[in-house]
Amino acid sequence: MNDELRIISYICSKFNDFMKKTPRFPGLFLIIIGTLVLLLTRFHSLSSHNWLLLTGLVCITAGIIIHIRSIKGESRY
Repeated sequence: MNDELRIISYICSKFNDFMKKTPRFPGLFLIIIGTLVLLLTRFHSLSSHNWLLLTGLVCITAGIIIHIRSIKGESRY
């Protein structure tokens, strides 16, 4: 039983260290990347490629969700 707790504690501490090294607002970076993808499809007449449009939409949507969760995690409420 002690070995299992030690392994779980080690994994949690490594995950905590990893999360401290990530950027403060990763959601904003995804929103910017999604916006750039959509702008590139507009200016280079690539709007007929649905996978590019879908990639931009997914990046923006995921960025919004991640940004809201990161702000909510910092709040006391």
